[in-house]
Amino acid sequence: MVTVRLSNYKISVLGEVNSPGTYTVPSEKVSIYGALSLAKDLTIYGRRDNVKLIREDANGKKSIHELDLNDANLIKSPYFYLQQNDVLYVTPNKTKAKNSDIGSSTSYWVSATSILVSIASLVVTVLKK
Repeated sequence: MVTVRLSNYKISVLGEVNSPGTYTVPSEKVSIYGALSLAKDLTIYGRRDNVKLIREDANGKKSIHELDLNDANLIKSPYFYLQQNDVLYVTPNKTKAKNSDIGSSTSYWVSATSILVSIASLVVTVLKK
């Protein structure tokens, strides 16, 4: 009889968490909640009802599982305990998504407006002479 135990393995926690990154887990098991505590919990923009677990099986096929941290039945799920090289991704809520979109489009509008003002100023200066 042979018993194989992993002494250390790595997991990644990404997205809307306070400290995203790759963590080495010293124990044999870590739950989703344990992984999120390593990442110092979700930010105020993280969706607790839409956490994605990316897992690779023995054949190298990756699968994505959507998890709801508010669901009490999560502890009965086969995805509650993480495995070697699992990736947890916390998706942003609508507010964060809208803010990120507004920020990038606003900078384009400001740039375009400043170019138009510069051109108008140049034309006025040239016409005065």
